Amino acid sequence: MKLSPEEYRRVLSFFEKAAQAEPTRWSYWCDIGFCHGKLGQWQEAVTAFERILDKDDATATVLNMLGHAYIKLENYHEAAIILDRAHTMAPNNLSVLYKMAVIHFHRGEIEMALSPLQQIIRHKPRHIKAQFSLGLIYHRLKDRKAAERQIGIVKDLNQNFGEQLAAIVQG
Repeated sequence: MKLSPEEYRRVLSFFEKAAQAEPTRWSYWCDIGFCHGKLGQWQEAVTAFERILDKDDATATVLNMLGHAYIKLENYHEAAIILDRAHTMAPNNLSVLYKMAVIHFHRGEIEMALSPLQQIIRHKPRHIKAQFSLGLIYHRLKDRKAAERQIGIVKDLNQNFGEQLAAIVQG
């Protein structure tokens, strides 16, 4: 179910009131952070998620959402710390792995981005974002043959994405 921004604001208001009444209930802070993220209020999302960090029940999902907020704020150092913690808790969480690849890519650690993407693809070969990103990395590494192979794979999964990747690689 997709909510409108106004609906997210109403949900956010509900959880903020609930958190005022019961500030130690970590699930409220998770919901507050999630709503802020949906509204593009990334710093507010970070603030809400950070209230959960020292709790024993800070799950890989919460850490993944916090890592995503840090990525949106382009704070790749903090995102890496948080996502490493999430990865330790859930080593096969594909969303965490993808975000780790994104961090490596944005930090210019292109070759380090390969491993999490390849791990994702081993678990889920039809993961379009991982396949597309792998093509971008091969392009950055100037491995034309591998990039062309990725164009074919991505086109088989999604023609539009395949054409976008081809335009980048061949352009």
